[in-house]
Order: sequence, then C-alpha cells, then structure tokens
Amino acid sequence: MRPDTPRDPVTGPEAGPASPYPIRLSGPVIKGFGRGSKELGIPTANIPADELAKYPDLSVGVYYGVVALDPSRFASPEPILPAVLSIGYNPFYKNETKSIEIHLMPPLSAPSPTATADGPVTFHKMPDFYGTPLNLLLLGYIRPEFDYVSLEALVEDIRVDCEVARRSLQRPAYACYLAGKEDETCPEDVRGEIRWLTRFESMERLRQHLRRRRSSASSSTPLQSPPTLSASEKRRREAEACPPRRLYLTSDTPDFDPGILSRFRAEGFNVEYLPFPGSNHNDPDRDRKELEYLLHEREDDLEPGERYAVVAYNKPAHLLLESHHQPSTATNPFPRLCALVAYYPDGPSPSPSPSSSTTTPPTADTTTTTTTTSSTTTPTTYPPSVPLLPIQIHLARTNTNSSNNPTTDAIHIRKRHRCHIFYYPESTARFAEPTSPTYDRLSARLAWSRALEALKRGFGWPGTRWGVPDVEAVWEEYWRCLSGPASSSGGENAVDPGVRAREEEDERSRRAAEIVGLMVGSGMGVQLESLAMDSSQSGSGSQSYSGSGNGNGSGSIRSPGGGGISHVSETCTVEENPMVNCVPTCAGAHTPSTLTKFYTHQFLPLSPPNQNQTIRLLSRTTGPDRIVDELLLSFTHTHEIPWLLPHVPPTDRPVRVALVMAASFCAGKLARLNIYWDQASVLVQVGLRTVERLPVVGGEGVERVLS
Repeated sequence: MRPDTPRDPVTGPEAGPASPYPIRLSGPVIKGFGRGSKELGIPTANIPADELAKYPDLSVGVYYGVVALDPSRFASPEPILPAVLSIGYNPFYKNETKSIEIHLMPPLSAPSPTATADGPVTFHKMPDFYGTPLNLLLLGYIRPEFDYVSLEALVEDIRVDCEVARRSLQRPAYACYLAGKEDETCPEDVRGEIRWLTRFESMERLRQHLRRRRSSASSSTPLQSPPTLSASEKRRREAEACPPRRLYLTSDTPDFDPGILSRFRAEGFNVEYLPFPGSNHNDPDRDRKELEYLLHEREDDLEPGERYAVVAYNKPAHLLLESHHQPSTATNPFPRLCALVAYYPDGPSPSPSPSSSTTTPPTADTTTTTTTTSSTTTPTTYPPSVPLLPIQIHLARTNTNSSNNPTTDAIHIRKRHRCHIFYYPESTARFAEPTSPTYDRLSARLAWSRALEALKRGFGWPGTRWGVPDVEAVWEEYWRCLSGPASSSGGENAVDPGVRAREEEDERSRRAAEIVGLMVGSGMGVQLESLAMDSSQSGSGSQSYSGSGNGNGSGSIRSPGGGGISHVSETCTVEENPMVNCVPTCAGAHTPSTLTKFYTHQFLPLSPPNQNQTIRLLSRTTGPDRIVDELLLSFTHTHEIPWLLPHVPPTDRPVRVALVMAASFCAGKLARLNIYWDQASVLVQVGLRTVERLPVVGGEGVERVLS
C-alpha cells in the first residue's frame, strides 16, 4: 500500500538528468487495457514494452520525461511534449504483463489542469493517435508502484505525479529537452538527444528524398543541354509519372463481392480488402480505435507524398464516420486520406446531447418518408480555396427530416472536410452489393457513379494522369468512327454501282468494328492499358482510342500525330455487357455480334446521305464514367432510317430533332448508350401525325431548344 508520507515537489538533480538517464524508448502507440480514459479519466498512450529488455536494471514505477509524435501521422500542438508515465504491472489492477503507459501533459507554457485538487480532477486530453510512432526520453524517476485502497486515491496520486513531473521539467537543465534542437543555448549532448527524439522513419525518408533532389539539381550545370533520351526511356518515364492510387475497401464480412473489387481495379485503383467484423465486446469506441489502427498501419507503408482512399460498408462505415466527427479536435484522423465513401453506415445512434454540436452519424435502417433520391452538402467554415477532405455517405431508406440527419448535427463544422449525403429511399441496406439479396441495380449504378467521381477527384482527377483512357477521348473517337467521311472510289470502279455498294458496305463494317472495339466485351473482361505516350507528341492534340474490332474490349490508345505507344496490360474480369438502346423505337443491341450488325445496317450512316444533313453538338456534360451530349440532327428524309423511323418510306420532308445521348463507361470502355428524342415531333414533321387534338408539336420544340 502507498505510505502515508508527504510527496517531494520535484525529483532528480538540479544539474540535469544523471546516469542512466536519459533513456530512449520508442514504438507505435498500441491498444492498452482500456482503463485509463474510461475508468480513471486519464488518457494514456501505450507503446510496446519490448525495448525494456535493453535496460534490465530499470525499476518499475512512475517516471517523467519528454515525448515526440511522428508529425506525418499526428499534428501535436508542440513538437515535443512533457509526459509522466508508468512502467510496471499496476498493482491496483493486478496486471500480469509489464506495460508502458504514458500520459501526455500540455506544454509547460499552458495552464496545468491538475494544479489543484479542489473539485473534480481533470487531466489533459488529446485526440486518439493509435498507430502513430512515438519516441520517449526518460529523464527521471518519481516513485515506485503502489496498491491503493480506492480508485479515488489512485487518481489523486496520479494528479500529484503530473505536478511533480511538471515542476521537475520546468527547471532549466530539463527544460532544454523541450526547447528543440534549434536552441543554440542547449548543450550539444541535449541537442543530440532531441535530434533522436524528433527523427522518425517516414520523415527521414522524406528528408532523404529532398536531399537526393537537391543533389541532382546542384550537380547539373545550367548551361548543359539535357541528355537525349531514347523513345523507350521517354515512355518509361511517362508511365512512372502515373502514381499508384491505393484504395482500401472495408466491410464487416470476411469476404467481399469480387465483382466490386475487380471493377475498382479496372478503374485504375490498387485495391485491397480489409475485413473488419469488429470484436464481441460491444464497445463501439474500442472498435473505432482498432479500425483506425488498421488504417494507420497501411499509412506507414506509403511513400512520401502518397495518398489513399477508403470505401467502407456497414459497420466500418459507421466507425470511420465517427472518427471524423469527433468534436475534440479539428484535425482529420488520417492525414494521408484523400477521399472517404461510406455505404449505409450501420451503428448505434444515441440521442444527441443538447450541449453538443455533433451526433452519431446516421444509421441505415431508419424509416423513410421521401420518394425520390436526394442529396445534400454539409456546411463548412472554410473558404472554397482551402482543400477539404471529400466524404460521401450513401444511405438507404433514411428519413431526410430525421433528428440524426448529419447535415444539421453530425458533421463537425470545424473539421477540414466537406460531406455529401445521398439518400436512396427505394432501397434497403446492402443495395450496392450484387451478392446481397437486397441488391438494387438502379441505386447501385447511381451510387457507383457518385462514388467513383469522389474517389477520382480525391486523387486529383481530371488534372492528373490515370491508368485508364479518359472517357471523353474515347467518346470523341466514337464520334469519329460514327460520323467520319466514307471512303470514295476512283477510276473505273467509281461508275460501277455494284462495286460502290460493296465498298460502302465494307466501309460501314470497318467503322462498326471500330465502334464495337471501343465497347466492353460480353463477359470477356475489360483489358486495361497502362499507357505511356511519346513525350514529343504530348500537347499535340487529344488522344484517340482505337478498338481492335474483335469485340472483346481490348484496344490501344494512339496519338493523332502517330507517336509511339507503350502497353502494360492487365485484364480485370468485369461483368459488364455492352448495350445501345434507342429509347423511342427500342432499336439497338446488347452483344458484340448484334452491335456490329446494328451499326453496319441500321445506325450507319447516322442520317440519310444528302447535302442537307448536319449534326451539331449543343452541350456536353462529362463525369468520370459518364457523358451526356445534347445534339441537333437536321436532315431531309430521302432514305429509310431504321433506328429513327423504322419501316417508314422516304417522305422527302425536312426534319430537325433534338437528341440526347447518355453514355456510361467502364474502365475507359463504352458500356451503355441510351439515345432519347421526341418521337412525336419527328412523326409530325414527316407527316405521319398531326398536331390537331394531340398534345404534340413539330419543329417548334427544337426552336425552343435553340432559342
């Protein structure tokens, strides 16, 4: 038991730490017993006790010292903080294994929260930093371990420990360890200890990288001409300029839908699935910290400047939203995270405290009163110029007027993130997983498109290189094949109608094969191309995509100027069938062979070949996997048009029709194309319908579009 004797106000010699101090200990912050913060109200950071083997004569007890946290993982108020810690077995709790439990105190310049015992005792609290590398210098010993008659007596003794450590570190010979290595007044041996204290592997990698860059820059003479690179070397460097896009998927199931994983890989992400079923202790806070630690481990593997994104489902989605909605700090818990997508977060929703500005993020099983998919964006106190972490939440059957609506409560406005919430009232939880019995294909497609845009923008799209072809470049190549001029015959064959018809048929077949080559294959996977264009061709024009014409989804990017191409292919099996659908007439096809026939015999040429036909682009909306074009098609009806006016003989009448073409893409391949127009207006213009007693118009509707 603790002896009933007065405590010394300070410990350690006035001249500074004496042998064996300072003692170096380091390690990542790990899970402890979960008692310090909950039972005692004293947050502690545990590190592995393995390094204690270097100091076999070190006594168990309470110590004081200084601590530094890896700044690439956690932004602390000061680079070096005072600390009081326990090394031993904690007799009050009868621990069987030795542990190192560190309590980080506020900077010495800040008021001490433990200065007085009057009223409830409070201790300094910081945000969770599980997984963060920590360096510790032991500077002195305070007391041995004791058992206590009550929890209150233990807490009071720890409060006194904090004050003893604080007063001991305020002495000049000890305060130098908190000053930093830049302080010239500190002795050289102290500055050497500080250099060790503030050196971390991730920061050291960054310093070495910067030193190499400075060295290479200084070794080159400004007047020296740059070395001439071979074409293959140029292409290799271009390929290396495309950084990896690391994407972690996590859910509460041991396995995850392989189709979703393959589709993310097909879009150019380096995908890893992290199963996180949680523990059986029914402690959401502990689960949250364990999930944070799991992601922090992945952050340790990143190179300097590299970032990652997370797509979370069900329980992990709820836990990660909780991590970002903690009100104690404005710092995001994952410094390298560039985007977070949460699908139907599933977790407890306690009633919000009237004094709190945050609540638990919404769950996925709230009843709905809405009938349409809706979205909202949370407010933020940051101006548009400040980069914010994009967070996207997809909710199923959620009441937009619920008290748990994150747009009004759950998003802490001091956080440097912007949250977008999308509601799918027609769907239930797990609607985006094809293997789930509640899979909703329509909601899943919409959510996929939204999630893909958030992820790609998080990695800098559209201003960065990507591992798959740009959808607009593919779409422009589609239009080149669709509306390009037909080849003309010369010589004697030009006057032979039979030869001319065969050549026109061959030309349509060739262009149809090119178009189908731009589309995904039917159950044959998507062939990805890691492309490196010849740098001499960069900036010479937009890239165009040329299909092989075999319908299997393979192809190559080519430069308009004929530059070289480097291919590094990877096949990802994505169950996506191509489809073209003319909505008013149901013309179209959905397999490579039928699509080839459709384009050869029905869709090409796009309108009758005459001098009066024009196709004009009116507007274009582009996304990461979707393009919507609004067009004006004008022609004279001199030939039958199977896709627009099937089985209608020529009328020689002028027609103007507004078309909307909605194209969706998968891994840089055209997957679905829906074409819409006002069929009643077309029928009126060719004389098959009249406007009398019918709510239809002719060309007047097009005039409104053009006005």
